[in-house]
Amino acid sequence: MAGDILLGVRAFRQRGEDQIVTLFGVTTLHGTMGTGHYRVGSAGDFDATGWGVSVSRTVAEGTRASLDYTRAGAEWSGRSQDFQALARLAGQVLRRSDVVHDLTATVESLVPATSTRVFVVYKLNTAVSAPGFEQASAGGVRFDVQVNQALPFSVAKSRWEALVAVKNTFHDEFDSGSLYDELLVVRAPTRVLGGVTVKF
Repeated sequence: MAGDILLGVRAFRQRGEDQIVTLFGVTTLHGTMGTGHYRVGSAGDFDATGWGVSVSRTVAEGTRASLDYTRAGAEWSGRSQDFQALARLAGQVLRRSDVVHDLTATVESLVPATSTRVFVVYKLNTAVSAPGFEQASAGGVRFDVQVNQALPFSVAKSRWEALVAVKNTFHDEFDSGSLYDELLVVRAPTRVLGGVTVKF
């Protein structure tokens, strides 16, 4: 509508069983599975329904921005096998019901002269687990900033790029999987990532 403005509306329903909780900064938590520097457990089952609206448009040459709002209501049922362990250490992840409000801003930009791509995601969500285990969930922020720089050579028609990213998101995809996959990551660390990607 109105030129290059793209408007999206959606409705959804989810049912999750044994929703995974990811806990950073835990040395031991009986009943959960250790995976090195973090632990995983189950928060139980949930049913959720919700809706969302999004708007995106080109804001400058080579730059597109979008804003997405999602509202969902969830009811949790049943205790998981990890209930007692989580209740002692991270009770904030055990819920009876939720009203989830999520506002996500995304900016994608390409600088043709240098073949540089910039990708930024900033997410505000009322159901993001609080950073401290002793705190109640009061909402929080997740972000992901990525810069890809094309390298000036090619091997066998492949495309090589240098990647630098700063992020505290745990999952790369927000629009797939469970509503709670990202939200029930407690004390998600901020990471600085770098490397080279090759596309054939």
